[in-house]
Amino acid sequence: MIYIPNSETFNIVTRITYKYHFIGGSIMREAWHTNDDRLYIISQNLPAPEIDNHKQIAKKGTFICPYCKAQLYVKSGEILGNFFSHLHGESCEASKQSEARYSKYEKQKKNDTPRQPHIVALINDELNVLAKVYPHVTVILGYLNQDFSKHIPDITLKINDYKYAITIVTNITVSTDQAIAKSIQNQKNYYASLGYEPLFFIERNHLGIDIDGQSLVLWKTELQALTSQKADIHWKDFLKQLGELEDLQAVLKLPKTDLNVKSIMYITPANEAISIEAFHVLEHPNTLPPKAHFFAMPYKLTFSQAFKINDENLSLADLDIEINNQSKYAEHFLQAKEAFERQLEEKALLAKLAAEENRKQAIENQQTYLERYSQSNYVKSDKDKKRELVMKAFLSNN
Repeated sequence: MIYIPNSETFNIVTRITYKYHFIGGSIMREAWHTNDDRLYIISQNLPAPEIDNHKQIAKKGTFICPYCKAQLYVKSGEILGNFFSHLHGESCEASKQSEARYSKYEKQKKNDTPRQPHIVALINDELNVLAKVYPHVTVILGYLNQDFSKHIPDITLKINDYKYAITIVTNITVSTDQAIAKSIQNQKNYYASLGYEPLFFIERNHLGIDIDGQSLVLWKTELQALTSQKADIHWKDFLKQLGELEDLQAVLKLPKTDLNVKSIMYITPANEAISIEAFHVLEHPNTLPPKAHFFAMPYKLTFSQAFKINDENLSLADLDIEINNQSKYAEHFLQAKEAFERQLEEKALLAKLAAEENRKQAIENQQTYLERYSQSNYVKSDKDKKRELVMKAFLSNN
């Protein structure tokens, strides 16, 4: 397992000050292991004997700079922890840029929980297993990827020419929500401009289902984390075949919007068995707090299932389960449509009966009036005289 230090492990200001005034160059966490022929990230959890052993094998040429190929040495201290260094701290420009990327990355992650680096490490391990199986798959920790400078993802994944920028979000609160949401929006635009598809995973303890049992109540961060995945396109095509949009909205109480199905992906915390759950949703327009209607309760996917490569893309879903859920949803729609049509028929019948009752009541009222009029004490001559007086009064006033 690769350990990635968080902001609690390194104090940024202290480290940078120490780095340039004491070492005179850049520290490095990564080195190329010459015998294993792979990139090695030094752990911050090494016991003292292991630190000494790392220093000894470094002296014998085990670790070299991934950028300039110079020999690296292992150093350790209370402030900077364990790190690699060029001879006399005279680091190459590429390693300095790597450290600058890590400093920016560390600032981005300062509000995340201590679980975040462990979740990242687990995902990184799982993806590296895929990379060993599929030669066209490449996995790089975000701060080691030279494509990025403005924003840094946790991990980057490349499948042939298709690229993903993966980010884990673990700490959303009332005070941080607005800032994280804005950051995610900026990251999405930046990663897309570099040709990467952004993927955001939200720690599951932020999941909130509304009392209707059919919609999610979202942080603004969660709303920004929505993405369109292959399974969402599958749901959109399914809904279009299921019925007219107006019927779906009326029968299933879907949001009054188009069928722009998206995914929000939740990830369990590192102290549990790690799994991913994806909700396929439609956003409710103009709701506060934001809401999104979901089509089916999600199912848990292990990392190996979620990151299964299908048609040279990530699946992030089990299509067999998705098809089964859609079949159940179609049955639900037909039942709901029958009930909805019965309600319409009942309303039409009640309206017809009410109209008939009103007509009968009007006839009865008319008959009652005629009967009362015929029994009136006024005789015709009296009525004619009264009418004549009214006409004279009218003519005299005009």
